[in-house]
Amino acid sequence: MRRPRTTWGVLAAGALVIAGVSGCEVPGIEPDAAQELQGQVSEVTDAAEEGNYEQALVSLDDLSLRLQTATRSGEVSLSRHERISGAIDAVRLTLETEIALRENPGDPSPAPATGGN
Repeated sequence: MRRPRTTWGVLAAGALVIAGVSGCEVPGIEPDAAQELQGQVSEVTDAAEEGNYEQALVSLDDLSLRLQTATRSGEVSLSRHERISGAIDAVRLTLETEIALRENPGDPSPAPATGGN
């Protein structure tokens, strides 16, 4: 059964983002910004847990925009921004993969090479 693994994959990816925006005592992110970003992470996670991957992507876009704004205003350091952005990219890839698998259910193994030798 593939669904539990999928859920864990999305949650694990979500945990990466959570790790990037939590920990208000850690230098590089203002507490108010961390709290706001954490709320947006929860929206992504909630939508993903419900299997609404498209909505999770929309919420992830919102999170990314808020992160950019917070970085420009000095609420988030550049190094913290890069760490969170990397986690957002990982979550985006996971969600896009889940959408693709849903749209094309079947054998996820690669197609055999054709032609040549």
